Amino acid sequence: MFRSCRFVAFVLIFGAFGVGFAEARQGSKETAQSAFASTAGATSIPIGWHLFCQEHQAECHAANASSGGDTVSLDEDKWKALLNVNRLVNQNIAGVTDDEHYHIYAKGIANWWTYPDDGMGNCNDYAILKKRLLVEAGWSSSALFLTVVLDHQNEGHLVLMARTDRGDLILDNLTDRVVLWRETGYTFLKRQSSEDPDVWVAFTNDVKNADKIATLSAAPAQQP
Repeated sequence: MFRSCRFVAFVLIFGAFGVGFAEARQGSKETAQSAFASTAGATSIPIGWHLFCQEHQAECHAANASSGGDTVSLDEDKWKALLNVNRLVNQNIAGVTDDEHYHIYAKGIANWWTYPDDGMGNCNDYAILKKRLLVEAGWSSSALFLTVVLDHQNEGHLVLMARTDRGDLILDNLTDRVVLWRETGYTFLKRQSSEDPDVWVAFTNDVKNADKIATLSAAPAQQP
């Protein structure tokens, strides 16, 4: 599960990359219904997140959620931060699958999420890293959600969703563009909640890929 991505150590630098702030402002023209992805309550936790939390317990509790609110006002500096984190990480990634990297299948592990500290990883590691870098850059962690989707090949994929007053924006290792969630063409399955990173909520898609969803989850549905 999850497409390849690899982190090689880089310095976070703020600056424009040829995409203007005016493009982000297009979100203000969207209706709330289309610019923001609706959710329908608590759901199961992804396997990778469940295992990640065993190694990084401090990052998986409500107390770790920042108090900056679950919606960020998207000014020019915040927009540049999104673009720069997305592009810089993308440009420093060389993909490797979990099994190639960690031989997880021989260990009976279906999926492994972690920080790519050794310069290797795939898309789940990449999304986790982007969230950390944005928080370090001043973003509220409560407005940044690890998000499970089905990609254009109907395969499991992890992206980072940023909730802003312009809409829900997606940072994706498959593109340097930062776009509204509905412009990705993906099927959105679940994301972290804003109140507690260890609680996941389902999107209101009419999802028919029950077998795919089952393989992405490890725990029973959580109570709201």
